[in-house]
Amino acid sequence: MNNRRGIMTTLLTAGAASAAIYGITRGVQNGTFQRLPQTINNALNNPQVQQVTQPLQNMANNQNVQQVADTLEEGADSIEQGIENFNQNY
Repeated sequence: MNNRRGIMTTLLTAGAASAAIYGITRGVQNGTFQRLPQTINNALNNPQVQQVTQPLQNMANNQNVQQVADTLEEGADSIEQGIENFNQNY
């Protein structure tokens, strides 16, 4: 049963990667990505967007937020290691 799940995960991952590559290739061919940087730049320079993003940037620069993020990352690493250990034993 575990082997089937692993094979299915592998196939889904390969499919997602293939779809992403196909989409990027199409975007490059039809010129979508040539306009993308300017579109993003225009959107980020919009005053209404800056009103929303400025408080978020201030929060992200707060040292306490960085400490919480580091702690969450360490916890996620511990969980991932526990799952790997479990999978190796079963």
